[in-house]
Amino acid sequence: MPPLAFLVLAAQVGGTASGAVPSPGRYYPQCTGVRVTASDRAVPPKNMTFSSRETLDLVLRPRMRQDFQGDHLMQLKVFTPGGFLYQVITLPFVGATPNARGQEAAPPPRVVPGFPRPLEVQRLVPVRGSTSRAEYELSARLPVAGTSITQSSIYGTWSVQVFLDGQAEPCGPVTRFTIRD
Repeated sequence: MPPLAFLVLAAQVGGTASGAVPSPGRYYPQCTGVRVTASDRAVPPKNMTFSSRETLDLVLRPRMRQDFQGDHLMQLKVFTPGGFLYQVITLPFVGATPNARGQEAAPPPRVVPGFPRPLEVQRLVPVRGSTSRAEYELSARLPVAGTSITQSSIYGTWSVQVFLDGQAEPCGPVTRFTIRD
């Protein structure tokens, strides 16, 4: 077997990749993690396990400790059970504070490099009943039904990590959840 083919095979069998989930040790404490729920439920299951047969898509809600002013960009990096990067979800956002006139007008779509058309901009939403004094969140969907997750049986413990404004280090801890058959 040629050396290159052996290395590729070893990486696949070993379940690691160059985009593997960063160690949870070091991060910027701006984010508190990601709340993961099924799209038809408001509360995540206690064991963070979702059935692929009962879940159309998952709702990922990254949470932050502060309200940000100005334009920002968040990336949710979703990793498979084997540690491979599955998807990067990009979320342009602005702070929760209304504009200067006090209006809650929807922010206009934003041109983001690498995307063929402008992306919808979200406004941070205060989390009700948060145990911390102030916490805000955004929302993104991760389709499950009919995707390669179910078609290729990619079941097991997944992870998602949040990156803010192009920083090399994540802004919060790794969040893990399980997708089963």
